[in-house]
Amino acid sequence: MEDNNQKINCDVTSCKYNDSDEELCTLDEIKVSNEDETSEEKEDTICASYELDADEREE
Repeated sequence: MEDNNQKINCDVTSCKYNDSDEELCTLDEIKVSNEDETSEEKEDTICASYELDADEREE
């Protein structure tokens, strides 16, 4: 795949890959998955690259 300098907008501040100042994902690529094999709505999809930022964990 050709590098086309896409940016990934993201406002999920609990993700360790989120640049909350710019509301951007800092990963070069993300994986989007579905909740089940028959997803028909956008709500059925998830960012499979998400990881909880350790600083966001409640102690």
